Amino acid sequence: MHRTQIAVFAWLLLGAAPVFAWQIDDSTLASRIDTWVAPFVEAGHLSGTLLVARGDEILYEQSWGLADREQKRGFTPDTPACIASVTKPVTIIMAARLIADEVLALNDPVSKWLDDFPAGDQMQVRHLLYHRSGIPHRLTKPDEENVPRTAADMVELARAMPLDFEPGKGYQYSSGGFAVLVRVLELASGKSYEQLLGEIVLEPLAITDTVHPGPGVEVANAARSYTWSADGQKRAADMDYSFLIGAGSLFSTPRDLLAISRALVKDQFSQQAKRRLLRGGKLGWNGITNHFRAWLEYDADTDLTIVMVANQMTGANDLVRQVVPRIAAGEQVELPTVPRPEFVSLPAELLGRYAGQYEIAGSPMPLRARDGALFANDWILLPTSRTTFHSPQDYGSVTVVMEDGQPVALDWSGMQCRRLGELED
Repeated sequence: MHRTQIAVFAWLLLGAAPVFAWQIDDSTLASRIDTWVAPFVEAGHLSGTLLVARGDEILYEQSWGLADREQKRGFTPDTPACIASVTKPVTIIMAARLIADEVLALNDPVSKWLDDFPAGDQMQVRHLLYHRSGIPHRLTKPDEENVPRTAADMVELARAMPLDFEPGKGYQYSSGGFAVLVRVLELASGKSYEQLLGEIVLEPLAITDTVHPGPGVEVANAARSYTWSADGQKRAADMDYSFLIGAGSLFSTPRDLLAISRALVKDQFSQQAKRRLLRGGKLGWNGITNHFRAWLEYDADTDLTIVMVANQMTGANDLVRQVVPRIAAGEQVELPTVPRPEFVSLPAELLGRYAGQYEIAGSPMPLRARDGALFANDWILLPTSRTTFHSPQDYGSVTVVMEDGQPVALDWSGMQCRRLGELED
């Protein structure tokens, strides 16, 4: 599944995080969370760190699983993991500071810094920030995502791609737009993204475990991500996250994300950053890339923040996101049941019939057959019968809808994904 589709799909299928209502006493919070997550931990479906805080006080912090299975290195609270699109709020904080310092303005045209950029006179800084630039979400193909890139490199890739719509005339979530934004910030300030990150965010907060890996650079002691296969879990493909500069490139920890969110809430960055990110007294940051998972939720009414980073995609991650606020509110919740589907082997010819273009969350999604399973890009569907599949990434149940012996749609946990046609490649 495409990374943008994954993010949208998670919201549609699992729903937004619940509203917090703080009621439980602090002394019982940890034991209730530990009890509730135990089945997932025992099944190996949780690998990462969860943190719960009220104000600046950390009430719960626990790590599970392995950060590096090959080296048998356990996850700890200090283990950096890719936070994917949770990078974007950090970049917004940096842009807002430069705007407050009058280094640039929201209505500045992109052409002020980038000569001959497509529609550069019409495209403004605000369009890059608010996903209204028309720049495609992805500027690279999946097999190019291990190539080191700078923000300047990403601008050149963006130049070569047609806009999806005229700047300001539509909305499309765009990591590519954020990469171009980063280059604008660099040229306007005369400093690199790494320098701006350090000066505006990391150094004032004495943060040490958050880093943007430059091209070709690996983060020391960082978690590696893991994906699913017909034989269980395996290491995800290596990726150079520099191509996601400013959009999904940061590695961080829940403690550091708590510090950044607290500084934002307490207005330690800029008024514009707070207005842009703190909506209705709430923060809801969400990221998925290359099987890393990260999210942060904050509610001003209770001053409660919940943060999680994980290095494998399972349905357990989002169930934690849904249920831990309920536990914090004092609600009695049932212990979860971990899905344990029985998988079957299907002929390659049958799986091949199900391949094609499907529509999900309003966007086309290629579904391919290989290695005894179906793949929505890198999101695996494992067969449980001739027409049913299990999606371990979201604990989804997927049924192929047939008419006159032909697949016409997928029923994905109640969401209808109609078939658009054959694969284009």
